[in-house]
Amino acid sequence: MDTNISNRLLEDLKKESQRLTTTDGKPLEIPVKGSLGLLALGAKGLFAWREKRKLMNPKTGSNEPE
Repeated sequence: MDTNISNRLLEDLKKESQRLTTTDGKPLEIPVKGSLGLLALGAKGLFAWREKRKLMNPKTGSNEPE
């Protein structure tokens, strides 16, 4: 697979993970420590969790105290 196509697909997944919603259309609250439900969402859930971790601790990108 072409690297440009792969990179575009990854970027699309990242964008979609930022728009995760519940069944009633409300934005999904991503827990910093993650959840089994996010794991079940696959790549979208993983990207959403990573973004949440970065927001909580931008220096290290983790949920551990500095």
